[in-house]
Amino acid sequence: MATLSDLHRRLAANDTRYALHFAGHPRLTRRPELLASMIADATAILTDVRSLKAGTDRQAITQSAQRQKDLYATERQAVVQLQAQMGPLAREASLLGTRANLVFHRYARHFAGQNRSSRDGTYLRDMIDELATISKQMQAIRADQDIDGLRADTEVVDGRLVQFRTETAHIAAAQTEAAPDEQAGALANVANNLFNQYKVHFAGLPRVSRRPELLVRLVEALDAVRERMTALQTQGLHDEHNAANIGIVEARLQAWTQELAAIRAERQTATFATMVKDLATAADAELESYAAHFAGQSRRTRDLGRLSDMLDRLDEIERQMTRLDLVQDNADNALHLAVVRDAMTMYQNEYDEIAKVQGKAG
Repeated sequence: MATLSDLHRRLAANDTRYALHFAGHPRLTRRPELLASMIADATAILTDVRSLKAGTDRQAITQSAQRQKDLYATERQAVVQLQAQMGPLAREASLLGTRANLVFHRYARHFAGQNRSSRDGTYLRDMIDELATISKQMQAIRADQDIDGLRADTEVVDGRLVQFRTETAHIAAAQTEAAPDEQAGALANVANNLFNQYKVHFAGLPRVSRRPELLVRLVEALDAVRERMTALQTQGLHDEHNAANIGIVEARLQAWTQELAAIRAERQTATFATMVKDLATAADAELESYAAHFAGQSRRTRDLGRLSDMLDRLDEIERQMTRLDLVQDNADNALHLAVVRDAMTMYQNEYDEIAKVQGKAG
């Protein structure tokens, strides 16, 4: 027999699912089957509430469940009609727009308004590569179907590509067109940036769910830092901090190279099913962290750095799930991928709202 608290919990769970997966999202990318499941949940609540004693709570629960059922049914009908009208290519175009927005937000968190001398140019070039792929996919869809808004979306992506490429040149100039001692300081900042990326994405985390290409990029970027630090010494710079930093960088390079080999070894023996499961587990850990540290909390006291790290890890998970989705149709992976993208959209919006409240908005 259902209890009053159980029915309230189930109503709240439906509201949470709707807010995460439907509110503010384009209908083209929504899953009608999820709405059907939520309609069934609301219908079950209407049935179970009859077992409660008559009273105000019973009436309130009945009204809330009926409201949910009506809302979800109306939304499902709208989603089904739009997707049937527009077709699968329109859905794919909308998903590409969502993925482009993930990259834009990543740029805003790590580059907009930051000191260029401390930025990791390889990180930005990675974003450029990802956006270039999205642009090509958008253009391929445009060649097959004239979809409202896709031309504008493509132009936005291409405009950002120009912006990002220009910014990489500015970052390189900020780090090299300075006096030797200033260059040494800039290189130390870049190294610390790379150390932090490793900490966020690899330290103490399961290897199978880590993306080797990311660690390859970090190793190559840190090795380039080491070479430039060493070149400054060769050119006559006498700086004890630079000399010490070279030793630190070399030690990290050795450790990271060993970790890269270990990650590759574990992933080579992992099955497709294991990859799907481990990525889902990694995603669930981030969702649980968000629930513990952000959901229902005062925005004035939230740690934007923590939320940015969570978004960065989810970015990596989303990229790997997307790759698996291209390799093989898998219902579990497709479901987890949809959840991750929806969560990221919500968390990015929350990040922006926290930044506004804390006076840190760009």
